[in-house]
Amino acid sequence: METTTAASPNTNLTNRTLWYDGDSTVTVEYLMQAIMNGVCTEGLFVSELTHDIEQYNKNVLKSERVGIKRNIRPLSFEWNIPEEYKELDVYDYVGKKFLEGAANDSELVNKANRLAVELELYERLELVDVLRTLIFVINTLIENNVVWGVGRGSSVASYVLYLIGVHDVDSFKYGLDIGEFLRTE
Repeated sequence: METTTAASPNTNLTNRTLWYDGDSTVTVEYLMQAIMNGVCTEGLFVSELTHDIEQYNKNVLKSERVGIKRNIRPLSFEWNIPEEYKELDVYDYVGKKFLEGAANDSELVNKANRLAVELELYERLELVDVLRTLIFVINTLIENNVVWGVGRGSSVASYVLYLIGVHDVDSFKYGLDIGEFLRTE
């Protein structure tokens, strides 16, 4: 990942590269400008050590020194879930949940279409691994007899999350638009 220099140290994250550990790597120029402007540099690192940074580090408390990150691993979303869930076919799992409640349902075709649209949206937004993780969490809660809420916020607009068991609000029944939860704009 490459860092870019922003015009001002007050511009949000456009001047940083964020890493898996929550730290940021910034250019030396940006960091020096931030220091001169009194901007907090906690959690900021540079990718190279320059003479200016060395001088700065000599003149400040140890706790305020600027660090350098070497051998940085790029951002990774390796989910810490059992292997069986990492390989889980989400479409098959959700499809079986859908069919469990499908007997004598006059809206079956419309619900199936809604399910297909949502699953395609999760796939397009690269959120299938999030669904796998949610399935693991819900199954773990069920196995341990843990009670969780009926639903909260815009997530109740997802029919897929309803089928998985994240919430108890049937978004199809109440006509809730998935766009309220997964915005694509």
